[in-house]
Amino acid sequence: MASFSSRQPTVVEIRIYAPATSTVSITETSTVRRRQRPVDSKPKRPLWLTLLRILLKNLLLLLVIWGVVQTIQKLALKSTDSSGGSVLDFKQQIVEVESFSEITKNTMEVRKESVNRKIEREVNHRFEILNEARMIVRDIVEKG
Repeated sequence: MASFSSRQPTVVEIRIYAPATSTVSITETSTVRRRQRPVDSKPKRPLWLTLLRILLKNLLLLLVIWGVVQTIQKLALKSTDSSGGSVLDFKQQIVEVESFSEITKNTMEVRKESVNRKIEREVNHRFEILNEARMIVRDIVEKG
C-alpha cells in the first residue's frame, strides 16, 4: 500500500478566452487532509479508580439480584403456606365462602321477588288502564 503523506498541493489553472481579448485565469488549490481522531477532552482515570468503580458496580448488581431472589422466596413461601397449611384452615375457608355465597344467594332472591312484585303491579295497572279505555270505547260505539 502506498503512502500519500508527502502529497503536494495541486494547482489547476484554467484560462478562458473572451472575444474582447481579455484573459481570465482561475487558480484553484486543493489540499487532501487525512482524518484525525477526535481528541478526548476527558482526562484518563487512574487504574485503581477504574477497578474500584467496576467492583462497586458489580457489588451493587449482586445486591439487587439478591434482593429480587429474597422477594421471590418470600412470595413463594407465602403461597405455599396458604395452600399447604393445615386442612382445618382450608376447610374453614371453604365454609366461609359457602356461607357468603348462601347469604348472597338469599339476598338476590329477595331482590328478585321484590322486582317481580313491582313488575306485576305495573303490568296489572296497565291492564286496568287498558280495560278502562276499552270500556270507554265500547260505550262510545254503543251510543254512537
